[in-house]
Amino acid sequence: MNKARIGSSLDSMFEELGELEEVKILTRKKVLARQLDEARQAGNVSISEMARRMGTSRMAVHSLLDSTEPTMTIDSVSRAAAALGAELEMRLRPRRAPARAPAKAKRKAVGRR
Repeated sequence: MNKARIGSSLDSMFEELGELEEVKILTRKKVLARQLDEARQAGNVSISEMARRMGTSRMAVHSLLDSTEPTMTIDSVSRAAAALGAELEMRLRPRRAPARAPAKAKRKAVGRR
């Protein structure tokens, strides 16, 4: 199976449904939530201790680590990273232009006499 074909067909499917950006955002959130939880576990930090370090509640930490919750903010991720001795790194990058089919040569209209 060709992975490139699978990915592009999934992207096309979500794009047709109008959900591609939503899926990409949810995927990024899941990755961030997983990274935070892995850092928490690696540092042997409990949810209660992480909440204390962040100055928030255990429920807020659970919400932050729950990849299905839509409430993740840059502020909360930054504070969580700092509480775990890490730093949030963000960047913007230009999107690649979508591949376009080569333009067809225009035919000149020939006037009738």
